Amino acid sequence: MSTLATLPEQPVLPRHPAPLFWAFSWMALQGFGGVLTVAQRELVERRGWYTHEGFLEDWALAQVLPGPNVCNLAVVFGGRCCGWRGAAAALSGLLLFPLCLLLVVLVAYQEAAQWPAVAGALRGMMAVVVGLIAVAIAVLFTLYVYTSDNCTTTDFQFECNFD
Repeated sequence: MSTLATLPEQPVLPRHPAPLFWAFSWMALQGFGGVLTVAQRELVERRGWYTHEGFLEDWALAQVLPGPNVCNLAVVFGGRCCGWRGAAAALSGLLLFPLCLLLVVLVAYQEAAQWPAVAGALRGMMAVVVGLIAVAIAVLFTLYVYTSDNCTTTDFQFECNFD
């Protein structure tokens, strides 16, 4: 893992779309749900295409643009490196392999959904998801209710002084 002392002062950007495609494909296959840390490690520390400051600036831009943040980052960075071809390569690299994986899962689900054991497992998973959502709502509601001048929160532990 790199540190700030070992990172280059000026990043060396790729000159062809192919490295962008493969880098963003690798990021997409590593990240599940959110790829901020994966993108930072891959683009800043591993490949040296960004400085920490440059990454944070582009990530801030990606957050204010409409759409998924990492897709926006892929378009911005790919466009900076190789124009519209780079933007297309980075975005398609980010989306192609997860799409193929999703299609494989879809076909497997269609084949196995009629099996009684699989149907029962899916019903059980639905109950777990409902429970997880209920817990998340309860935690957020509790944070909302107990967050005031008299209360402090630390890792979902609440302390309130009503003296």
